[in-house]
Amino acid sequence: MFSNSLTRIILLALGVIASWILFYIDSFAGFAPDWQWQRNYQPERPAVVMNEQRLSSFQQGVLLTGISDAINTRITHIESDQRKLIYHYENTVQIDVLADVGPPLLNLQFSPDTSMIRLIMEAKVGSGTTRNRSYDENATIPVSQLIIEENGKLRVSARFLGYVVEQQCNAQGYCLVVFGTHSYRKDAVFYSADGGRHWRWLSQWHDPDGDQIYQLLGLSGAQSVLMVQQGKLYRSDDLGQHWQQVFDLPKLLTERGIDPALYTASWHYNGGDRVIISHQPHNTGEDEPLTSSLLLDFNLKSARVRSSQWVPGDIVAVDISTQGDFDFILRQQPRRIYSLNRLLDNGTLQPLLETGKKALGGLYVGNNLLMMEKELNDPLHMTLSTGGGQHWFRMKKLPDGYDYRVQFDRWHNRLFRFPAHDYDYPKLGNSDGLVYETTTPP
Repeated sequence: MFSNSLTRIILLALGVIASWILFYIDSFAGFAPDWQWQRNYQPERPAVVMNEQRLSSFQQGVLLTGISDAINTRITHIESDQRKLIYHYENTVQIDVLADVGPPLLNLQFSPDTSMIRLIMEAKVGSGTTRNRSYDENATIPVSQLIIEENGKLRVSARFLGYVVEQQCNAQGYCLVVFGTHSYRKDAVFYSADGGRHWRWLSQWHDPDGDQIYQLLGLSGAQSVLMVQQGKLYRSDDLGQHWQQVFDLPKLLTERGIDPALYTASWHYNGGDRVIISHQPHNTGEDEPLTSSLLLDFNLKSARVRSSQWVPGDIVAVDISTQGDFDFILRQQPRRIYSLNRLLDNGTLQPLLETGKKALGGLYVGNNLLMMEKELNDPLHMTLSTGGGQHWFRMKKLPDGYDYRVQFDRWHNRLFRFPAHDYDYPKLGNSDGLVYETTTPP
């Protein structure tokens, strides 16, 4: 009798343990391997703090951009009664953008007067060596760092006094960077034919539809640029001097009885002949979830819409592979069913992964690599496939965005991470003062 009771208790305990293990493996990333971050350089120079990093990937390397501050600032006093911070500004720049031995300053290509640029910088911080004053955001001088990779290490190829607005590189390494600056009336656009090693100013560049917000969609050739402005797709075959309208989305929607003002369009270029537009109704909140989204596949060669279809639910995330595949995460309503899908050339949808109510997000698509955030019980753990979606495995979640900024290099299936805060930076970086680490999926 005692033996039978003990056997039942043991079997019950084993069942509970087995169920717990299966639940743990299915719903958590507890047994998943962690990312192995590596620093492939020797610390040499004082670290250069950067933020707002962006990465463009191509076959032979990467183009990274980041914003640094040319003025050292530090809090010297807090006036609690006035609720005001007093900052200390140094009239010597942290980065000498006019140094003869440093990377070229692109501003000098259209304003070659170095003395004028130095006067502008000095005017920002006032005369003299140091002084205290109330914090003024306009007193900072943003320096855009243009960074490339040579011999497996990152280095600064050029700088610009202003912010990066847009950047794009195609697979062959033809790159465009659009800078915004308060010092000049229009955006400044620079072009590189060698992956960012050398840059030239596109003085002929202008917007196709006036001073309206635009999206730089990509480069379809050495001199060909695709741009979206006011819902219309334009192409330039002479790097922005002349533009040709190739597709009018508002007109097409109106002809189909769809009010363009009620929808939000997201444009995606696959690097070849396809421009895919995901068109979703404006989300009015949780009480009225999105029920369907419109997918349009526009062919650049034929200048026609090859496929058009409504998909059930809203599109959570989109990415393009190095082969030009258009992959997206769909959340079907009202039950919130998540799936990863691929839009094929013939317009059909190929399901790659269905997870039910296990939320997906943060899609990364690379060179025969699929990677997503999975957000059930263990938020932000990663689900990966290196076999075209046939087999999946887990990895630990990526570093928290509060601590690190992570960028994905799709052509080489690498992740770059940068410290997110000034106080997290070490004293020394590489030979250019850059601080970063890399990792690849196992």
